[in-house]
Amino acid sequence: MKRNSLLILLFLLPFLSVMPQPKQNGRIPAREKRGYDLRKVIGNASIRILYALNAKDVKNEDTYLDLGKLEVGQGISKYSSEFLSRSDRKAVQWKKTTKAKGNVPKSFWMGGLKTCKENWSELVFSEYFVKGNKLTEWACMPLWAENNNGRYTEVWPLMRWNLHKEYLLILGHRCQRATSRFRGNEFEAWFAPDIPFKGGPWKFGGLPGCILKVQDLQKKYVWEAVAIDRGNYPILQYPERLYPKTTRSRIWKLQKKYNADYWNAIGMVWSDGHVSKRQKFSPIEKE
Repeated sequence: MKRNSLLILLFLLPFLSVMPQPKQNGRIPAREKRGYDLRKVIGNASIRILYALNAKDVKNEDTYLDLGKLEVGQGISKYSSEFLSRSDRKAVQWKKTTKAKGNVPKSFWMGGLKTCKENWSELVFSEYFVKGNKLTEWACMPLWAENNNGRYTEVWPLMRWNLHKEYLLILGHRCQRATSRFRGNEFEAWFAPDIPFKGGPWKFGGLPGCILKVQDLQKKYVWEAVAIDRGNYPILQYPERLYPKTTRSRIWKLQKKYNADYWNAIGMVWSDGHVSKRQKFSPIEKE
C-alpha cells in the first residue's frame, strides 16, 4: 500500500506545484478528440499578431504561459494558441516520418513554462472566432472530459471602453490607453490606431485600433504583442459535430469546475482512498 501511495504521489507532483495565474489543473486533450485532422479552411488572414501571455520576460518564450496568435482576415478573425499549433505540427510530422504508434516525445510538447506543458487551460485550448458582430468560442475541455466540448456565440464587441490621453510604444506602434470593466474584472488596454482592426487577443475588442497589450488591474492575465507579421495565412476551424452548440453559462461553469477540481470533476477514484484537493482559481470572467 505504501508503494502504491508513493507512485500516486509522484504522479501528482506536477499538479501540486505552484503555477502562475491563470491556474492550469487538467490534462491535455488528445488531438483526435479536438478534431485536429478534420479541420477545414474557412478563410485567409493577411495579418498575424503573436502575444505573450503572462510572460516573465517577453524576449524569452520559455517564460510564457502561452504564445497566443491573432489572425486577421477580411470579415473574420481567429485567436488561438501558437504553442499548441507548433506542438501539433511537430507531433503529426513525427508520426508521419517514423510511422510510430506510441506516445509523442515530450520534447514536442508545447513551449512555455515547464509547469504548464502538460496541463490544460481554457485560454490555450479554446479558440475564438469573430465574424462581423458575432464572437464564437470553440471550447475544448481537458482529457477525459472532451465529451463536454462545445461552442457558443455572443454579440461582439463585448466591452465598453474609456479612452485616456496616455500613450505607449509597442513594436513601433504608438498605442493609446483605454480602460473597461467586463464581467467582474477591470482591464487596461493599449491599442494601435494605425492598425485598423478593432479586435485583440481572447475576446477583447471594440477600440478604434488593434489591441497590442491588455491586462487586468491585478495583472493575473497579461497579453503583450511580441510580433506582427503580414502574409497569407489560412484560418482553420474544427468540425462542428465535435463542438455542439451550447450556452456560455454552461461552458463557463464547466471551465471553472475543471480548473478548480479536475480529478473529482472527471470522477477519478484513487486506489488508496486519496481525496484530491480543490485548487484556487481566479477566472478572467468572474460572472
